[in-house]
Amino acid sequence: MYESLNFELDQLKQKNLYRNLKKIDQREGPRIKIKNRWLIDFSSNDYLGLSQNTLISQSIIDGLKKYGNGACASHLISGHFCVHDELEKISAKNIGLEKSLYFTSGYLANLSLMTSIAQKDHHIFMDRLNHASLNQGALYSKAKFSRFRHLDYKQLESLLKKKSALTRWIVTDGVFSMDGDMAYIPELLRLCKKYDAYLYIDDAHGFGLLGSSGQGIIEHFLEKKLIAKEDLKRVIYLYTLGKSAGVSGALLNGKREIIDFMIQKAKPYIYSTATSPAIIEGLITSLKIIKKTPELRNKLNELIFFFRATFKHKERMKNSNTAIQPIIIGSEKEVLEISSILEQEGFFVPAIRPPTVEAGLSRLRVSISAIHNESEIAKLINVLNKVLT
Repeated sequence: MYESLNFELDQLKQKNLYRNLKKIDQREGPRIKIKNRWLIDFSSNDYLGLSQNTLISQSIIDGLKKYGNGACASHLISGHFCVHDELEKISAKNIGLEKSLYFTSGYLANLSLMTSIAQKDHHIFMDRLNHASLNQGALYSKAKFSRFRHLDYKQLESLLKKKSALTRWIVTDGVFSMDGDMAYIPELLRLCKKYDAYLYIDDAHGFGLLGSSGQGIIEHFLEKKLIAKEDLKRVIYLYTLGKSAGVSGALLNGKREIIDFMIQKAKPYIYSTATSPAIIEGLITSLKIIKKTPELRNKLNELIFFFRATFKHKERMKNSNTAIQPIIIGSEKEVLEISSILEQEGFFVPAIRPPTVEAGLSRLRVSISAIHNESEIAKLINVLNKVLT
């Protein structure tokens, strides 16, 4: 067995697809220390800079004093504290859906939903660029599933016409993690109504950024009056917290029946130890900050505009107005070389390669945060413009 494993590992190295763990010594503002050297970090999903927010830190410290270090049991035994319930009620109210359920990660939430709700007489329709956890959940479910070309809703409708099922699910990222573009929720809801389908949105990279109070892609389209509140009865909405909220976890929001069923049937939820209530105290503070600090989103949007306006090689950019700004390089070898040059110049910008993206579309994934400043972005762009000329 070990020989075959070593052979495959060698193959990955030869194809420039082998991955190394980066050991982070310390994080301070927009900088990270790697091998005792400070770099400006453009890799993090900490879009609002809340991972280092002192109010959130103090809430966690207060929680540790009150509850101890951990929950000590699964939710259905004795691990579900009042603060878990409070967090879920805040989430449901903020999003405008009936009920919410907390998970330790978005990956776990996606597996839980797909493997409990989706039945063998259901059909799942997936955007081809959905997150891996959605694809994995669909594979593990009992349902049949089809994938449509990225944002190609004409192909999606063609599939909906052809595939009969007791229940249809349309599943999409809100903001796509490697391209930074957005699903057009109004059209997806139109198709849901026309074909009696339900819409599952994983808004891991939209929550905190979109909408006037940061409640994500649903709030974004509600405020534009392109969808209506009554449309939400067909929506299940997931957002993760380790990105914009700065503390790990995920909240699944939907109709009461969906959430109650998952508490009874979702094995990843039932058989996992609950997250420490101290962490939940931090998340409650984080959700309050997100809702009440539009200035963070305003600053972030200004930095995104500045990046897109001053980067010269527009042909390498994707159609993204979010914090995720991919720069397409192409070959795996070249993207590793450019990422290494950037690191030598004082910037940490990861090289994204297959299988995370399709072969031939390897890229630099520039992730912009509200804790960056214009000067730091200008310095990065200056190096990128020179390297890519």
